[in-house]
Amino acid sequence: MKVRDLMSYPIATVPPEATVLEAVKRMATEKKGCVLVAREGLLKECLGIVTTSRIFLKVFSEGRDPAAIAVREIMTASPLITIDIDATTREAARLMREHSIRRLPVMKDGALVGIITGKDLLACVV
Repeated sequence: MKVRDLMSYPIATVPPEATVLEAVKRMATEKKGCVLVAREGLLKECLGIVTTSRIFLKVFSEGRDPAAIAVREIMTASPLITIDIDATTREAARLMREHSIRRLPVMKDGALVGIITGKDLLACVV
């Protein structure tokens, strides 16, 4: 099976200058556990990812104000692990296991087109 068969889209995104509070609101509205950080209007350039666990670790556990922190300050970005839309789900699972991550941005010709998660992969075996 291919990544394209299981990935989710549209993708919840925020610009790098958005606050963590704005990201949390976007995640709540979209019912997502993460947002991808991308430049406004340029979904081609995925800069990073912000997850609920990252927000708890880097903001709330340190007593920081989510309205005063830009997502670029806490996003996971270097290097951002991505996968090609035509890769197999086995390759996605291998990357997730190898890098201890649960979400992979999906790319097509260098452009961000979706996201695949560990839950997506579990759905194909259950």
